[in-house]
Order: sequence, then C-alpha cells, then structure tokens
Amino acid sequence: MKPLIIFDSKKCIGCHSCEVACQLENDAPPGVQLRWVKSHTTGGFPRSAIHSISTACFHCSDPSCVSACPAGALHRRSDGVVEHLRNRCIGCGYCVKACPFGVPKLSASQHTMRKCSFCIQRIDRGREPACVAKCTTGALRYSPEGSEEGGLQAYGKSEGLHMIYVMEGRPGEFALPEPVPLNTTASLQAWKWFAGLIPGGAVLTWLWRWAGNQEKGDE
Repeated sequence: MKPLIIFDSKKCIGCHSCEVACQLENDAPPGVQLRWVKSHTTGGFPRSAIHSISTACFHCSDPSCVSACPAGALHRRSDGVVEHLRNRCIGCGYCVKACPFGVPKLSASQHTMRKCSFCIQRIDRGREPACVAKCTTGALRYSPEGSEEGGLQAYGKSEGLHMIYVMEGRPGEFALPEPVPLNTTASLQAWKWFAGLIPGGAVLTWLWRWAGNQEKGDE
C-alpha cells in the first residue's frame, strides 16, 4: 500500500481550510504550522498569475530526518508514512537542519519537533487526512493505495514521495527545490563521524608527544 496526498494547483484557491483543519486535528500550537498555504506570482504584467500551493511533509522514500534523528523519534512505516513519535523526541533540531524541504518545526511550548503526521490516527481507521477532508475545491486528494496516480506528471512522483504536486509552471515558481532533493544525510554520515574524530586524534597526538617530551626531560 502506498498512500498518497495529491495536490492540484489548478484547483487551489488559497482559502487555508486545509491549514486550519490540520492544526486542529493534530494539536499544533499557535505559530507552528504543520501544513501551510502560500501564494506565488508568476509571469509579468499584464500576463501575471497568482498560484497557491498547500505544503506539508513530503514523507520521502529515503527521509533525511529519520537518518538525522539521534533519539529514534522518527521512523518510516511500512506504508511509507514518516511517523514522529513525540514521546521520544528530545527537541534537538537535527531533523530541522537535515530536511531539504524545511518541513519540521520546533515547538517551544511543547518542547518537541512537530510536522505533518499524514493523519495516521485517521487513515489507519479508513478515513481521509483532515486537510483532504476539509479542502473545499478538491485541490487535495487522498489515494489510500496510490491507485489515482495513473499517468500524472507530478512533482515527487518518480522519487517516491507520498505528498506529490501537479502544478502549472515550474516547481521553482512555487518555492519548491528543483530537482527533488535526495537524502544526503545517510551517505555523508560516515564522513561526518570521521571528521569528528580528527580533532580528538589531534589532541591525543599532542598529549602523546607532550608525555614523551616530559619523560625525556626527567632523564
């Protein structure tokens, strides 16, 4: 099963209903948005146009946030949803820095990171995510098994994202990174660990030489 949320920019009117529904359903504090709607202007006068986009966690096939989390508070479920276990979260912010889409947000009042949960409390009971259920124009659609994918040319589809975007125009016009970024956290982790050993090795080398010089001085 590959649950999908599909966004269609042609149907979005920027009403923010999905944004509000997400906040209420997932106990998000004021100022910490788990889903957000933004409008972008494309073209120039007199042929300019305003397009809105509803954005949340992309639930990546190889999520950087999961690779970066030292507490095991993030994991990818068998259905592809990236779940956040708030009782394990230590609020370190590593996932915030690792996410190429800038999705995770730190909640000062809740002392944890917050992000879209794909409304697992709803989809596990056969219901639509709250954002989809409250979308007034059908700009957000939910496909429990990805059956509505068909031949869509969508941003993130070929990369296995679980939040994909059918857009008029280029992704950059909607403030989306182009091309879709891949997880570099896991591939660079070994190099980061190695780099972290270098300062310690330098200190040990200095201490070794210092001890050797002291022994020579005593002689």
